[in-house]
This record gives sequence, C-alpha cells and structure tokens, in this order.
Amino acid sequence: MMKIVSLLFVFTAIFLQSLTAEIATKTVESFDQKLANYVHFEKDEKGRKIGRILIEDRKNGINEATWIYVNSALAAYKKSKPACIILELNTPGGEVFAAQRISDALKEMDTQYGIPVIAYINNWAISAGAMLAYSCRFIVIAKDASMGAAEPITIGASGEMQQVSEKITSALRTDFGNRAQFFGRNAAIAEAMVDKDLILVKRGDTIIKLDSEEQVQKGEDLVIKPKGKLLTLSAEQLMNYQVADQLLPPKKHEQLTDDEVASGSYPLRKSPLSEIAYFSQHEPIIVETFKMDWQTKFLSFLATPAIASLLFLGMLVGFYIEISSPGVILPGIVGTLCLFFIILSSFALEAVHLLEPILLCFGLLLIVMEIFFFPTVGILLVLGAIFMLAGLAGMMLPGLGSVHIEGDTLNAAGEYVLTRLGYLSASFLIAIVVIVVLSRFIRPHLRLLQKLVLGDTTLLATGTHEMTMHSITPQVVLKVGDNAKVSVTLRPAGKITVGDAEVDAISTGSFIERGVEVRVMRIEGEKIIVEEVYK
Repeated sequence: MMKIVSLLFVFTAIFLQSLTAEIATKTVESFDQKLANYVHFEKDEKGRKIGRILIEDRKNGINEATWIYVNSALAAYKKSKPACIILELNTPGGEVFAAQRISDALKEMDTQYGIPVIAYINNWAISAGAMLAYSCRFIVIAKDASMGAAEPITIGASGEMQQVSEKITSALRTDFGNRAQFFGRNAAIAEAMVDKDLILVKRGDTIIKLDSEEQVQKGEDLVIKPKGKLLTLSAEQLMNYQVADQLLPPKKHEQLTDDEVASGSYPLRKSPLSEIAYFSQHEPIIVETFKMDWQTKFLSFLATPAIASLLFLGMLVGFYIEISSPGVILPGIVGTLCLFFIILSSFALEAVHLLEPILLCFGLLLIVMEIFFFPTVGILLVLGAIFMLAGLAGMMLPGLGSVHIEGDTLNAAGEYVLTRLGYLSASFLIAIVVIVVLSRFIRPHLRLLQKLVLGDTTLLATGTHEMTMHSITPQVVLKVGDNAKVSVTLRPAGKITVGDAEVDAISTGSFIERGVEVRVMRIEGEKIIVEEVYK
C-alpha cells in the first residue's frame, strides 16, 4: 500500500512539473509571437541591428538633458531604422514634464514610425522611470528589477519635499492609467503606483480597486496594495501581474571589449537580452547604443535650469554695460553669446520655433532705434521691451504653450514652468543688484542708471544737504558745426576728442574709424550726433 502511495506522489510530481514547464513554454512562445508581430529583422545578417538608449542616472534623474539625449537618439534611429529599440532603465525618476515628453516620443516612435520600443528594467524604474516603461510596447526585466513609487512631489519654500494637491495627483494617476492601457496593461496597477490612498486587491483572477478597507473580503481577496502606501513591484510581482513580458535570468555573458564599450556597439550575445528566444533565433544581431557626442552633451549642459539662468544673467548685464558705455565691445560680445546660447538650447529642447527669436530680435531692434537713432520719448523703448520679453519668455520657459489648469491646479507643464520662472526671477534680481553696484561704485559713468544714483552731498551752513546729480553732459563747449576726431571707432556709438577732452558721440548711421575727422551735426540733449568730414 505504501509503495502505491509513493508511486502516486512521484507521478503527480512529474505531471505537475511537466505542466509547469508547458505553461512557461506557452508564456515564452506568446511573448515571442508578439515580438515576431512587431520586430522584423533584415534577411541580410549585416543589417540585423537593435538600437539602445541608456537612462541610468541615479544622481540627477530624468530632466531636460535626458529629453535632449532621448530625442536625439530617436532622431538618429528614424534614419538608421533598427528592428527595435531597447530603452534600458535604471533611474530613480525625475521631472514629470520631461518624462511626459519622452514618453510621448517613445509611443510616437512605435505607432508612427513602426519601430517598437522595449523597456529593459535593469534594476530601477521608479517614479518617472515607471512612466517611461509604461510607454513602451514591451517590458523585460532583470531579476532584481523594481518599478513604481510614482507619487508626485514638490519642493517647499524651505527646501523640503512636500506632497502635491489631490488635483495634481489625480491628473498624474489618470495619465499613468492611460499609458498602461495604451499597450494593454492593467490600468489599476499603474494608478496604484501614483496614489497611496488607493486600495488594490486581487479577487480570483481579477485585479480591482476598492474605495475603503471595509470592502476587502477576508479569505478571498489578496491585498496587493493597502491604503497609505505607494505600490512598488518586485520582479516576481511584475511577472505575476503581467506588467512585464519576460524576466531575464542572471547569467554570465562574454565581457565587452574596451572598443565595444567606447563605441557602444557590440554583439547581442554579450547582452542579457540574448536570453529572449526570438532574438537568439535571429543571431547575429548587433546592438548599437546611442552615444552622446560633444554637441549633444553641450546642448544638454545649456538646457539645465541653473545654466540657463546664468546665461540670462550674463545677457542682461552684458547688454546693459554695452549700451551704457558704448565702444567697450567685450560686454556686448558676452551678452550676444549668452543670447545665442539661450536660443540654441531652446531649439534643442524644441521649446521654440522661429516666432520667439523673431520677436526677441525685433524688440532689441526697437530698443536700439530708441537709444541711438530715433528718440520717441520712450514709445519705441516700451514696445521693444514688450516684444523682447515675449520672445524671451517663449525661449526660456519650455512648455509654456502646454500649460493649462486642471480643476484649480496647474498641470505638470505648469509646475515645471513655475520652477524655471523661479530660477529666472532670481537671476533677474541678481542682475539688478550687479547693475546698481556697477553704476554706483565701480563704473559711475555708466549712463543709463546715472540719473537714478545720487552723487555725494555737501553739507550747507543751514545744516541741510545739497543733493547733486552727476552730469552726463560733456565738460567741454561744443556747438553744431565744430570739428573733432574719432578716438574710439563709432559703431555707431563711440568717442570723439575735442581738444584734450574725450566725449561720447554717435554717428549718423555708418561706422567711422578711429582718427577720422568728424563734424558735429546736431546736439539733442545728451546726444552728440556727428558725421564724417569728406575732403
């Protein structure tokens, strides 16, 4: 009798083992069939290539620089047309607005260009990283992968992290759910990664959301996420809840050579992705990692909020000094370079097209005309400032056109714009301080603020102070028709020498080189307008 029971146990174990193997095989075959429907390799072995985008920054997370990198990579792959793209993730998250832009670009790459994206979670896909994973058609994971914890947070006035309003949480929760559903994944699981108040249970074979803990059926429901905690799934859970399509077992692979690491191009057999059966059937396959060249790295550097704010500061101070002290040239060059880099980074972020630079340049033109050529009692100055600020706002606040109010709260783009606006406001205040210091203490002859800065006062016998103002009129007697020589090239502003004195002057339009004789044509208040004397 005991022998019969033992044999039954043995046969049962064998049957269960074979059944488990059959189920696993069917699962793998199902994933391979899905891959076969979307990933098509060239018949020529030399043309079998897979693109790879690597996001593994655990310090800064996902930000504008990440967007520039991914956008540049996708642009390159649109030309080279690999069979698919691997998005390798190992990130703690980052900025929601940048992640949304990247996610939309990934979906567009798949649906509009026919190049599917496979997310490979190599350890972390937390917060914004989870959003990127959900925006890919397929998800494969390492054994130590984790995904979730996407609650939106903001930085308070004192620098501490604070929970955002329910309006923002609700909007992001819906966004996560929609991105999960787009490629056929469970929306409730995605929403539970955003909202810690949501209760998630598995009842039978169905995953459902509950409104309160009283709705949990003890003995029947498996609680996936209790109230008060964010959902973060391990590799095993990602497979069990069908968020991930395949788990890549840890296995020793052939090491990459130094040249392969430097170039980012290597055979698939040296990658954990070689464990995907469909890929191994089409070997040899080359994995080509998009590497940032120096141009992309430079643009990513310019796009960071801190650097953009410094460029804004340099532009304001540089242009002020150049306008106030014509002929110095260097500050004008610095201001122009800062403006050029601002425009360059804005185009890299795809924050502007042509309208914003045109508005900016037109505004600057009006301001120059007011200062140097056609005084209009400030009319051109005001109009120019309006156009210039409109152009600058469009360039320095990426996402401004995407801002809208959801309920009574700004969306993710609005939160991002407010953050950038905070950086720029700080730069503007610093610029004002620098300009005042330059005008009052370092270069008191700078003319634009000279009327606003009081000179030293003398104490009169009455005990009162006599306030004097520095005069910006030349200390020489000049009248219309007098001749002088150019001491600093007029471009059109510069300096002329009258006797032993050097005064500021403006040409009638053309450049006049140093040493050329000129004649005073008219004097308009503080402006001395001259023209070249032709002999």
